Amino acid sequence: MPATVRPTAADPALVTPLLPSLTGLRWVAAFVVFAYHVRNLGYFSGRAQGLLSDTMGAGATGVSLFFVLSGFVLAWAHRPGTRPTTFWWRRVARVYPLHFVGVVLAVVVAHVLMPSIVTTSSKALLANFLLVSSWHGPWWQAGNPVSWSLVCEAFFYLVFPLLIRVLHGARAGVLWAAVALSVLSVVVVPHLVAVLPGQLSAANWPLARLPEFVLGVTVACLIRSGSWRGPGVAASAVVAVAGFVAADRYPASPFALNGCTLIGFTLLIAALARADVAGVRTVLSSRPLVALGERSFAFYLVHLLVIDTLGALWPVADPRPAIGGLALTVLALAVALLVAAVLHRLVERPARTALLAVPGLFAPSRVSVVTR
Repeated sequence: MPATVRPTAADPALVTPLLPSLTGLRWVAAFVVFAYHVRNLGYFSGRAQGLLSDTMGAGATGVSLFFVLSGFVLAWAHRPGTRPTTFWWRRVARVYPLHFVGVVLAVVVAHVLMPSIVTTSSKALLANFLLVSSWHGPWWQAGNPVSWSLVCEAFFYLVFPLLIRVLHGARAGVLWAAVALSVLSVVVVPHLVAVLPGQLSAANWPLARLPEFVLGVTVACLIRSGSWRGPGVAASAVVAVAGFVAADRYPASPFALNGCTLIGFTLLIAALARADVAGVRTVLSSRPLVALGERSFAFYLVHLLVIDTLGALWPVADPRPAIGGLALTVLALAVALLVAAVLHRLVERPARTALLAVPGLFAPSRVSVVTR
């Protein structure tokens, strides 16, 4: 009697290509970074500042969430047969127009209002335009100070075609080994980078942040292959919040930047993706949060410039009244959202469409809309 052939389960990324909960999660990550910068730049003082530090002192981990999420979404959107040049051109179309505008805005703000963020080296500024500045330690905040993370992302994009070629369709054992290696690397890398020459930092050196991206790619491949067995959204959220609290309570730890939150963030991303695949609505898949998530990239690129600008225009001697700090924070959030909405509508979307329509070697044959 012939053996029964079991049908292969459909690839969930083909059945559910869009993951609205992860788009909403992008806004959460961007808002956490916003709150962290408000805390760092002195909008509050005294007890109010202490309260903000107790709740958002680990806000830098929002960038780690972005990195894992980026790897997951790109692996989810991957389709076999996509040329590396096509992938890279899509990334240029997605990232570079807003990056260019962000650097120009940063140069204007620096010279008009904030001399403390002026990039005095023309080489450093050019490196930031070309998204390579963070490879040289002293230049990591050249140009637009927050765009160091885009330098990391540019490196991730460069290596993604090779990563996905190895990981997509790999056996479960290989994928789980990659997960373990990624987590181990996050633990070990801060100690290794500390002994390297060149004023490198595990916080912003692209190679040091690569394991977070690889972890996101690998988990997406595990889910697509049907090999992932993880907790649901509620349990994953508890683990993520616990990691965030641990990072806040132990800021001097080498794991405060990403080690404390890595497992929780990864579990949460996977759980939200599976909820979307199953058709289960989450808070993050609501229309308002998805709309904010779609504008989160523009918001991230301009939020620090807005915080700096308003702080310079409305200087208040310490101690700053809590109500004044709150009013300034709300104003900064509103202005950053407004600027982000304008840039999303007038720069990000039309520029991306125009670049993807360019014929030639690098342009895709058709525009593909994904969650990032």
